[in-house]
Amino acid sequence: MKAGMSDHNQRASLRIPVKCKVKIRPLNYGPAYYGDCTDLSVTGLTVESSYVPRIEEEFDLFVMPPLDGAGPREPLAVRVRVVRCHQVEREQTYELGLLILKVLR
Repeated sequence: MKAGMSDHNQRASLRIPVKCKVKIRPLNYGPAYYGDCTDLSVTGLTVESSYVPRIEEEFDLFVMPPLDGAGPREPLAVRVRVVRCHQVEREQTYELGLLILKVLR
């Protein structure tokens, strides 16, 4: 985050509601986790998953294309950093706010 930039300003970019499957690949090459992307913007995305990361953790995320047949066939691959994580369903689902650091492909 740039000096003087607030969380409010970071979330000011247009957020598009989506429903896409995601694969979470921790950088330590541990097991993969899966979830759903619920919104996407130029700078970040929101994911719901059973994976509970550390704040500031970085990992690779693969966003699968929608199944409607339009658009690219390859997943969007990005390196992300966790900026927020909170429980949605007791001991089952967590909502992750992720900042896109780099587009891998």
